[in-house]
Amino acid sequence: MVALSPRGCRRGGRELARVVEDDERDGGRPVRPSPIVGRSSEVAALTARARSALSGRSQAVVLRGPAGIGKTRLIEGLLPGLALEHRATVLRADCREVTSGVGYGAVRALFAPLGITGEDDPRLTASARWALPVLTENVAADDLSDSPSYRVLHGLYWLVVNLAAEAPLVLVLDNAHWCDERSLHWLDFLLRRADDLPLLVVLAHRGAGSAGLGALLTHSRCTSTDLGPLSPEEIADLAGNMLGARPTPAFLRACVEVSGGNPLLTARLFTELRRDGAFPDDAAVARAREVGRDVLASSVLLRLAGLPEQARAVALAVAVLGGAVPEGGADVVSMLAGVQTRMVGVCTEALRRNEVLRPGELDFVHDEVRAAVLAATPAKQVDRLRMRAARLLNDAGRPAEEVANQLMLLEGLPEPWMLGVLTDAAAQAEQRGAPDAAASYLTRALKHLEPAAQIPVRAQLARCLAHTDPVGALDQLGRVLSLSTDVRQRAEVAVHYGLTALAMQKAPEATAMLSDVLAELGEAIGPEPTAADADLRTRLWAALLFVGSDEKTTMPVLRELARTMPLPQGETPAEREVLAMASSLAAVECKPVEHVVDLARRALRGPTGALPTWAVLNAAFTLQMADKTDESLAAFGSVLEDSREHANLWSYCMTLASRALLHHSVGDLAEFNADIHTAHAVFVQEPWENAGMVPWVGLAVSHLERAELDEAEAALAHVRTDRIDDLIWEGPHYLMAAAKLHWRRGDLDGALDHLFRCGAILEDSGITNPLYARWWIDVAYIRAEQGRQSQAGEIVERAQDLAQQWGTLRGVGLGLLAEGVLAEPRRAVRVLSEAVEVLSATPARLDHAHALCKLGQASLCADEAKGAREHLRGALDLATRCGSQVLANEAGRLLVFAGGRLRKEIRSPIDGLTGSERRVAVMAAEGNSNREIAESLFVTVRTVEVHLTNVYRKLGLSRRAELPGALALTPASEKGTA
Repeated sequence: MVALSPRGCRRGGRELARVVEDDERDGGRPVRPSPIVGRSSEVAALTARARSALSGRSQAVVLRGPAGIGKTRLIEGLLPGLALEHRATVLRADCREVTSGVGYGAVRALFAPLGITGEDDPRLTASARWALPVLTENVAADDLSDSPSYRVLHGLYWLVVNLAAEAPLVLVLDNAHWCDERSLHWLDFLLRRADDLPLLVVLAHRGAGSAGLGALLTHSRCTSTDLGPLSPEEIADLAGNMLGARPTPAFLRACVEVSGGNPLLTARLFTELRRDGAFPDDAAVARAREVGRDVLASSVLLRLAGLPEQARAVALAVAVLGGAVPEGGADVVSMLAGVQTRMVGVCTEALRRNEVLRPGELDFVHDEVRAAVLAATPAKQVDRLRMRAARLLNDAGRPAEEVANQLMLLEGLPEPWMLGVLTDAAAQAEQRGAPDAAASYLTRALKHLEPAAQIPVRAQLARCLAHTDPVGALDQLGRVLSLSTDVRQRAEVAVHYGLTALAMQKAPEATAMLSDVLAELGEAIGPEPTAADADLRTRLWAALLFVGSDEKTTMPVLRELARTMPLPQGETPAEREVLAMASSLAAVECKPVEHVVDLARRALRGPTGALPTWAVLNAAFTLQMADKTDESLAAFGSVLEDSREHANLWSYCMTLASRALLHHSVGDLAEFNADIHTAHAVFVQEPWENAGMVPWVGLAVSHLERAELDEAEAALAHVRTDRIDDLIWEGPHYLMAAAKLHWRRGDLDGALDHLFRCGAILEDSGITNPLYARWWIDVAYIRAEQGRQSQAGEIVERAQDLAQQWGTLRGVGLGLLAEGVLAEPRRAVRVLSEAVEVLSATPARLDHAHALCKLGQASLCADEAKGAREHLRGALDLATRCGSQVLANEAGRLLVFAGGRLRKEIRSPIDGLTGSERRVAVMAAEGNSNREIAESLFVTVRTVEVHLTNVYRKLGLSRRAELPGALALTPASEKGTA
């Protein structure tokens, strides 16, 4: 039944018979050299790195070289002793070709010996629980969410932290060239956070690396070692060990030629010569050359040829299964090989005695042995066996991913059930947080589907690609829209298309498509739709509002929509999404403040967890604009809590950056700095280079408030500016920060250029609320500094009219501030006095401080030195309490000029803390452990420790217990005056 012939071998029956005598000659044990021959420099380097890593300075080592070069031998010969020396836990997995497409397949194999089966396992405490979908075969359907990928990475990281807390940890991946990309991505994630964990990661691969392997090699903690061939002297030593005597020069030259110095081939050559009773002298040169031709394949096939047919069938079955034989695998091997179950054990023992299978495992001694078995079998026969293996695994109820591994290696998929297995495997992979693996299954399935049947598969593929390949996702969604004639299906897909296009800065195209589909759906469902149809239309409407509000060219579409579609009541989550977007759009268009606040409150009625992050953030923004600070903070807080609970890092980061702007608007720069620095710290550790600019702009503003101009410039340099003038939300904030930088450097014309660009974006977009982007106030300041007050008068007057229309005290006060800056001194004092009075009744403490400073300056110009000193003292104190170093310095300078004296500066030590240090210190003072702080902030424990060390040093503390008193008793930073 099974043809495994020793091609290229010229042995007679008597020589073949020697194979079955192996048990007698070698006692049933594989013949291999016990010591590691050569490799002294590699052994020394690996030993040093391992000892450093297991002592608490994490390291990764990549061993590279062709098959048989000795990577596995080096690992097996060295690591057990080092692990024993450090009492380390060693987790090892051999990657397989047949499982190379399984998302987190290598990770699951690594952690399988731990026997983790449920959340009640003590090693899955807190955030480590998110690792469970990867560690078990079956994943519950409710584990699937919009983006489980980060949660799984996060959970696996904390599982490693838990394990490393018990004992130093060694993770070994052999044959890493077949490691799935998702497992490699996790190792990259882990190494970026490993800090001072007692962790050693070792990977062995054949040199041709994937993108994931390439990323690992860029880590500062990672070193690679290339294993080369054995030297002639080392081969001579090996010959002496295995053949019992030093070889003659001629024999050694022949062995070097035929083996190329490859340790595996050399050892196989010497094993065969030893079986023949050869002596390493000149008389054996010809025999060495003969045996050396394709020595590995010929030696394996010769041994198989000398075994019964049943043993050969078992070997081929194990080869087809890829070494990844499931639990109870003897039954599967039995059915695939056509051999009785009781005989499988007999056959495997014979294969082990002949160095084909590993002791105690249904796996080959080396992957090259498996490759030799498959290469000697006709391709059509292998294909038939793979199909049979897939059917057997499927009938046995094995996970779809395991069955799909066999199907992925077939040229065709001739049976309909195979497509169902691939889509089921994709769903499992997606639920595990391995969208790239899911995409590979779906891509294969698409090749065998008719166009009409491709629609749900392409939609699922787009969802999988959305976070890793948004361009590909958009292409798949576009194909679905072109294939589908069902308007309801098109509407569902259109929502996903719009949100994906937004991430690609393709809002205009997406807005046009969403508008067309919304019109199609409206015609189809009529004036009295069912509840399901009405909800679908509302979700499509909400997506259109969100996507269309991103760029200035799409705003007219939204205004037309507002005229034709009445706002809903907010009874469903979809209706609340519409209200959230309607509130923010009405706010920036300067609709009455009472109206927009009502919309935002209705949007937030009910649990915010039922709404997407973007909807809650838009409602929170509206409340912020209306100076409903507490309500806005509560909305931001609800999203942050939900983000932590579900380990949604993107939502967490963007919400922190958005809340930071609220803290800045009320003059709480300490909280602003804490939020923006925390968001930035998370942002830069992820591969989100072009995914957003808010954290970078916020960081620049933080530096500008501290007069750190070079740092602000460096932060702004990270922002992509090629389409900045098209973006409604991000463009104005970037341009205002860039203008402030030019202004502080003395480039007033450059500052004005950026400010007028900001104004142009807003005008083109129809955004009229002067509080959204206060560029007009900075224009007034700069024109006054230039002595060209008249050139800003019209701009300020228009802003004042709109501020009155908006109706908040802050808007009125800021209008008076800008008017006063442009007025002549006597009138300026009157106008600015009114501005101070109005702003003092608002949450805008920093704006109040600015008004006091400008009032002091105007009083000085009006020869009212006493009044000037009083106002400037107030400005100085308030600016210092807010944390604005720039404004405090300006008020202090003017105060001295007005004849006042600065008292000795009394600065709180807290002023010296960075935003991240302050956030960590407060959380520690509240009783949170370092672990709890790290999990809450999505950073490492080591990062928390570093921050606390800096806090203790800056505050002069010696222990944690002193933190609450230091933070409570040290007042917010103040500067006194006399």
